[in-house]
Amino acid sequence: MSNLSNAAHPPWCLRGPDCAGRNDLHLSRLIGTAVRGDEVIQVRIGLWRMDLGPTPPSGLLLELSAGSDVDRWPIDLAQSRSLAHLSQRLVRRLGPGSARAA
Repeated sequence: MSNLSNAAHPPWCLRGPDCAGRNDLHLSRLIGTAVRGDEVIQVRIGLWRMDLGPTPPSGLLLELSAGSDVDRWPIDLAQSRSLAHLSQRLVRRLGPGSARAA
């Protein structure tokens, strides 16, 4: 990590062990989405970017966990934008009471 300048990191990068060399993977802090805290499946979301090529791939990082089982899914920027748009449309279809609880 010491071989990278501050300019090599996005401002949201946590500068962990993954961004220590070539083809660096930058991760942001994950934000929990739990409303009550007692959901069976916990969902957290953050940002990722991999320094690879002239246009580094980037997007949202979804973390889904149930108990000790944790899965992380990096979603590219185009899919992230589509997911944000489509999820808002779908939640609106649930109705006003359901949208507030979601």
